Amino acid sequence: MNKNKFIMQRLKVILLAVMMMVGVGAMAQEPNLLQEPELKEDFEKDELISFIKASSKVEAIQMGVQESMANAVKEEGLTVEKFNTMAQAQENSEEGIQNESAEDQKMFNTAFEKIMKIQDDVGGDIQEAIKEEGIDIQVFEQIMYAYQNSEKVKGELDGVLLELQQEQSTQP
Repeated sequence: MNKNKFIMQRLKVILLAVMMMVGVGAMAQEPNLLQEPELKEDFEKDELISFIKASSKVEAIQMGVQESMANAVKEEGLTVEKFNTMAQAQENSEEGIQNESAEDQKMFNTAFEKIMKIQDDVGGDIQEAIKEEGIDIQVFEQIMYAYQNSEKVKGELDGVLLELQQEQSTQP
């Protein structure tokens, strides 16, 4: 039972990572993809398998991207925590980061530009990783949306993931 719980938690982590990065990739590629996809609940098993495999690839890309982003921030002389605090202030108020020193503002803006470039660069990589698994980007997004909003699809995906994990554990 603990193994099943671990597998389900792992899928949720993978999907969270994928949602963040696919959203970034989609925005970089096509701004009109920000609308919610329709809730579809009838996916073929091979689509679900491709979705899971693509999600794992995207997670690996995302791990590298997180490290690159953290390095970009540190190269500018900020900590990740300070950058995140400033980014939150920028997003949440009209004053943004005006209360910060001019030097901190400059470091933040330069780090932010580097992060945006990293995100732009990785968007294509993510979409390519998804396509390599034989799944269309739109279908991938529909499955991701359905996983979040449909107990039926969530159960099917969790079951397919469990099958894949059991197949891997029986292979030498």
